[in-house]
Amino acid sequence: MKNKIRLSVLVLVAVLVSAVLVFARGTAEPDVITIRLGHGGAVDDLRQVASEEFKKVVESETDGRVIVELYPASALGNWREMQEGLQIGTTDIVIEDIGTLERYSDSAALGFLPYTYLNREHWEKVWFDTEVGRDFVSAFEEETGFLLLGSMYRGARNLTAVRPVRARDDLEGLQIRIPGSLAAIKAWERLGAAPLSMDFPEVFGALEQGVIDAQENPFQVIYYDSMYEVAPYITLTEHVHGAFNFQFWGETFDSWPEDVRAAVEVAAEQASRLYNDLIDKEEQEILAKLYEMEDVDIITLSDAEIRRWAEIVRPVREDYPRLADFFAAVDALAP
Repeated sequence: MKNKIRLSVLVLVAVLVSAVLVFARGTAEPDVITIRLGHGGAVDDLRQVASEEFKKVVESETDGRVIVELYPASALGNWREMQEGLQIGTTDIVIEDIGTLERYSDSAALGFLPYTYLNREHWEKVWFDTEVGRDFVSAFEEETGFLLLGSMYRGARNLTAVRPVRARDDLEGLQIRIPGSLAAIKAWERLGAAPLSMDFPEVFGALEQGVIDAQENPFQVIYYDSMYEVAPYITLTEHVHGAFNFQFWGETFDSWPEDVRAAVEVAAEQASRLYNDLIDKEEQEILAKLYEMEDVDIITLSDAEIRRWAEIVRPVREDYPRLADFFAAVDALAP
């Protein structure tokens, strides 16, 4: 009988010790955090290059406590669905242009509003060299709940059309596809064009079938999506200098441990630097290839003509009083 009691006690002690060890192990080794990052670029897009750099840095900085899962090519849905996913927790990060958030706030209009910046150097002063961009990001998160980290220069947006556009008068009645941005619609209407919003996958066919006359995008889109095949007149308007950001839902970001947040911030900065280094080389290579194509006509606008376009669209700013201080600060930084 004594032996049975002794055995029972030993079993109980063993169970308690095991429980303590399991508990201790659990507290010493916190749960792994999984972060889902999505974007609309293909696997060979620079957004994927930046995503892979982001993943490498975050996982290294956190010693593997954070796993970053990458979902390129709209695997988590289109950009609207992914941004909605940020709010409900099905997505943690989306790489997109701030202009795509215009449905949440008029402040995002700056993403697609033409001639906000004179050139890339002007854009860099705003977003890299001063507090102007950082102040905007803080105010934007407070207003909308969306946190923006990093700034990956997309390159200037240029016009491709089925007929030559050499001056503002050539825009009269031009059916041009633009992103789903009210600010962009207002600007192109002032220029005399007939803008309409259309999902990008429909654009090539619409140009080919004569439904629209033109579209505008950075060189990467013009080249890799073969826009020049159906709209061979490329006018170097450089009307928008924009960027991709790592977009988060602020509350989700704030819920992560402090060291994880720090690692994510470092990763976003390093991935953005890599993207910005690569975009210059890629743009130069693409432009050289386009110049070599016999069926493509590249048109350069005069400085006076670009100033004319910029002055025509400038009054659109008045429709966005919340951005008045931002525009004033941007203008003050103009070269």
